[in-house]
Amino acid sequence: MRYSFGGVELDTDTYELRSGDRLVDVEPQVFDVLAHLLAHRGRVVTKEELLDTIWGDRFVSESALTTRIRQARQAVGDDGQAQRVIKTVHGRGYRFVASVDELASAADPASSGRRTGVRGTDAASDAEAIEAWGGVDVVADAPLDPVPATRYVVNDGASIAYQVFGEGPDLVLIEGFTTNVEVQWEHPAIARFLRRLGSFCRVAVLDKRGTGLSERLSRGEVPPLEQRADDVRAVMDAAGMERATVFGSSEGGSLSVLLAAAHPERVERLVLHGTWARHPWLDRPDRPEFAAVERHWGTGRTYAWLADSMARTAAGRRFLGRFERQAATPGTARRLVELMSAIDVTPVLASIRVPTLVLHRSHDRAYGIEHAHDLVAGIPAARLVELPGTDHFLFSGDTEPILAAVEEFMVGSSTGLASPDRFLATVLIADIVGSTAMAANVGDARFSRLLDDFTATARRCVERHRGRLVDFAGDGLLATFDGPGRGVRAACDLRDALAPLGTEIRAGLHTAEVERRGDAIAGIGVHIASRLADAAEPGSIWVSRTVTDLVAGCGLAFAPRGEHQLKGLPQPLAIYEVAV
Repeated sequence: MRYSFGGVELDTDTYELRSGDRLVDVEPQVFDVLAHLLAHRGRVVTKEELLDTIWGDRFVSESALTTRIRQARQAVGDDGQAQRVIKTVHGRGYRFVASVDELASAADPASSGRRTGVRGTDAASDAEAIEAWGGVDVVADAPLDPVPATRYVVNDGASIAYQVFGEGPDLVLIEGFTTNVEVQWEHPAIARFLRRLGSFCRVAVLDKRGTGLSERLSRGEVPPLEQRADDVRAVMDAAGMERATVFGSSEGGSLSVLLAAAHPERVERLVLHGTWARHPWLDRPDRPEFAAVERHWGTGRTYAWLADSMARTAAGRRFLGRFERQAATPGTARRLVELMSAIDVTPVLASIRVPTLVLHRSHDRAYGIEHAHDLVAGIPAARLVELPGTDHFLFSGDTEPILAAVEEFMVGSSTGLASPDRFLATVLIADIVGSTAMAANVGDARFSRLLDDFTATARRCVERHRGRLVDFAGDGLLATFDGPGRGVRAACDLRDALAPLGTEIRAGLHTAEVERRGDAIAGIGVHIASRLADAAEPGSIWVSRTVTDLVAGCGLAFAPRGEHQLKGLPQPLAIYEVAV
């Protein structure tokens, strides 16, 4: 609908405000305030109603609304003294008082003055609603109600929001970098996709830590992959899913890869959509896109680029703007983009032992088809289904081929239980520096007490970071962790705890697939960690490039130590020293 008042025109279909031939640039929330007051111009709109409508569940102060009202007045040539358009009703709220003419929208000349494409209006037919939401994205029978109940599970002090719906074999859906499990049901195309998925699967979908309805991040906080993997397992436990197909899309793909490699006992099959192993922006921390995401977040521009088909209509663009605002704050969105751009899971791919389906649109405008080929080349049991289209967003464009491929994969692929004896782990090997000379200097009795202190301290440090002590060999230890960040922190804690006692260690860490042999472990990961420990200088902790690529968001710093030819390895290895 297009409204004319006070020399300006506001079009709710094209999401534009014009003064004559000039387009007036306004913030999305300012436009929404104007549109809501216009739609309810026959009455006083309370402040509480505006806060709920514009900001939803997010807590904001009343001054934020006052600012948006002032900006709305300025945009239409009004002010707080004249109040020719927006009148303040003291103690109650605001009322739109200007004389209004309703015109046919520029986007729909045949609309004859009625609002179309708005769910719940008597005037909008099913066909019109479909067209308003983007045509191919929607079918007429896409029901929006009832929406599955949102539940919470607490993991590591954070509340993680999730929903469970559908019937069939268990599937965990891990979507892209920001989500809102409730708001996404408001778009008919997304609701249709989810209900179709639930027709052949029992689905658990979650808002990852820091997004949507889940625990918000503190200022500067960035959740590492291993922590998010723990959150997914907590959701699986809460949903009663012992083992499930994991379906990761976009940024959710890296998390799904790590989960399948580190916890094969929980993953039955793996589906990767529109994702990558090595992000194309890796090692480029100054990308201008990071600032652009933060600057434009909430307008819908970021998701419009990822969801080209969905953004072709005004209703679709409005939804994408609201989805952004309800999924994350601008600062969080930027930090999450920076996080995913710093991750490389390429070394992990060969550790995946479950059937894997890789889905990718052939002309994905965000991530080219070459990323899918890299995944298939690296994962032993992977196959690629290349789909037509340019959309990156899972729910945008023609989604039926995606759903058909997933359904066929789940029904047709046979899975045996992935061997629990082969899994991805971070291996820590540490030993006491100069232990032989120390034993000769202090005597056997005192050295024995020193080893007892070392053993007790090592046990506390490893267990504090949820590791597993595999072996003590005199003056050294071997431990494994399900995340590299935990392994590095355990090594740092051990080093710092022993230093006041006059005991120095050196340590090495590497992440790779290992094999459990009784109570022991074996594999190339053990050998590389051992060689790193041997090469490390007294008091230092050396790690491989694989470790540094997987700890994005852990708050750890590393200093490059160059490439070293370690004994028994065919190629030189890039080595880094922990700098904390």
